[in-house]
Amino acid sequence: MSGLQGYAVIDTETTGIHPGYHHRIAEVAVLHLDLDGNVLDEWCTLVNPERDLGPQSIHGIRAADVRNAPTFEQIAGELIHRLRGRIPVAHNWMFDARHLNAEFSRLGISTPFDACSGLCTMSTASRTLPRAGRSLMDCCKWAGIDLQDWHSALADARAAGALLQHLIVMSEARVLWTEDHLRTVDWAWPALPPMPVLPVHRSPRGHVEPHFLARMVDRIPRTGMPTVDAYLAMLDAALLDRDISATEADALIDLAYELGLHRAEVVDAHYGYLRVIARAAWADGVVSEEELGNLLDVAQLLGLDDESVNQLLEAESARAGEDAETAVSPQVSIDGLALQPGTSIVLTGAMGLDRATWTQHAEAADLVVGANVTKKTQLVVAADPDTSSGKARKARLYGVPVVSEAAFAEALGRLLGERPRSSPACLSK
Repeated sequence: MSGLQGYAVIDTETTGIHPGYHHRIAEVAVLHLDLDGNVLDEWCTLVNPERDLGPQSIHGIRAADVRNAPTFEQIAGELIHRLRGRIPVAHNWMFDARHLNAEFSRLGISTPFDACSGLCTMSTASRTLPRAGRSLMDCCKWAGIDLQDWHSALADARAAGALLQHLIVMSEARVLWTEDHLRTVDWAWPALPPMPVLPVHRSPRGHVEPHFLARMVDRIPRTGMPTVDAYLAMLDAALLDRDISATEADALIDLAYELGLHRAEVVDAHYGYLRVIARAAWADGVVSEEELGNLLDVAQLLGLDDESVNQLLEAESARAGEDAETAVSPQVSIDGLALQPGTSIVLTGAMGLDRATWTQHAEAADLVVGANVTKKTQLVVAADPDTSSGKARKARLYGVPVVSEAAFAEALGRLLGERPRSSPACLSK
């Protein structure tokens, strides 16, 4: 007799539609339902796919959110625990089955997942709700289920669970268990213990991460005499595109800790960095609107206020004409990202403008577009600078800056004398 405990309603969000093209799971949710369709438990986590996130406009997952999420290997034990002894359920079961099967196969774990092993609410609804379309949203609409926040794993799993309960209530005879379902229930999953990792969830809409300075403790145990040169060099690379991604902020915090810098010293370093830009802006005796905007942007990224900019400009005005050395030893990117003919770039991720068009624009400006990141690569352009794509990971290993598509569009526009005409509106100021 099968050890059936109920249903496990599953939904996954993935980097693409086909695991055969190396697409991975980026979010997974599992709901436990009893045999009457009542929800007993729910679990969800983002998953670091260890690659770019693909169509982020569809699933809405940010690379900043998955950077600290567990990998599939780390959640495999927990997932097995939640699947064991239950009939798997999903809307369009084959989609989730293929991706789950691919992920477990990478770990050398066999699964029972095939076309018949799970209960598909899309197929069942087509018999019970014949006027409904295939989509989960349309099936829920015809079933009178009012749910929102589509294309998150937890919301879609809840919707599929509610749809399953509706189908059971409407016509229990049409929600039948097959021998394949019961074979899945009794599948001999390996005894893989859950790893001690906490689920990671999406940031709420409108969420703004605290400035990375707020995450630096006031005092860090010292391991020797601190130096700010290495910190400023990393800061300059991070500020190249006039943004500090979550991944870059993490790296700056880690480096400050390694150098034994406390927060006050980091703030002083930020003032020194901003002073170099202010000095360059005042070098010709006039601070243009563009230069002032650049200063204000950098100040905000460094956790400094507008008054700091005013004070620095006043100080530089007072010392104009003096032959003083700059306060910061590393080279500072005064104007941010600047391209020149021969710059070697690599593109990664699903961008707003297709890669072939970006390549065409870049080559028109005599940039060298490479397929892979090497130590000679000078710049990586990413759809999301926090991406975990292999190209971005290698770039960070080699110290190659990873910049946003928007920053690249601005720099390329300056190099060409005008913004690429086919650039999407979202890249225009």
